Amino acid sequence: MLIRTILIIVLTLVIQATSIYCQGVSAVRNNEQTSNKVISQEIYNHVLDILFPRDEAAKNYLLVLRFGPSLHPESQIIIKGGSDKVEVVEYTSLNGNIYNQLNKFVIQGGKEDPVEMAKLIKVHRRSIEVTPSEIKKWHAGFLSSFANLSKSFQNQTKQLNKDGGITIVLDGTLYQFWYSQGVGRTSFSVWDEEVSDEQPNGVLKIVQWMNSVRHIVEKLK
Repeated sequence: MLIRTILIIVLTLVIQATSIYCQGVSAVRNNEQTSNKVISQEIYNHVLDILFPRDEAAKNYLLVLRFGPSLHPESQIIIKGGSDKVEVVEYTSLNGNIYNQLNKFVIQGGKEDPVEMAKLIKVHRRSIEVTPSEIKKWHAGFLSSFANLSKSFQNQTKQLNKDGGITIVLDGTLYQFWYSQGVGRTSFSVWDEEVSDEQPNGVLKIVQWMNSVRHIVEKLK
């Protein structure tokens, strides 16, 4: 599944807030969409922002994990840390893969309007009880895997300089996270292995960590 191509990395630093965006060059999601892919990544992200809100307030920190698979339903996990409690919220598409549903809608003549398109999708939102000790493990795991990210980029750069290629995934999952603590805000996006039931799932440590949290949350249903 791994195909050689180039990751584009953009690093921006603005007043104690770091924004990291790493966008893999995406391929078509399946053979049927090779000639029918009509939804842009911008429109798709806009619809997901409507269906999976990211602006839930948190006193101490806010961590948002979003999963955009090629074949499975999209989902999002929000971890809100407060001084006295932590809340975990999960959003899951009830219509299967949202990207595919939006493509079908537009191919059949529907208007490419994110607000109207979002009305076609049903989303299940649920709050989850997670112990404070488990949340602390998640937070520590996030910080550790995030710190490992720069090393991964350095290795990718060495590979690029050595043989002119970098490995990424086609027909994989778009992994995104947003993290805010105080005035600091960090965001990240990357294509990696498609979500699955296997562990670890992903090439990057941060993706492996995201999938480990996703597996735990799914078992808490």
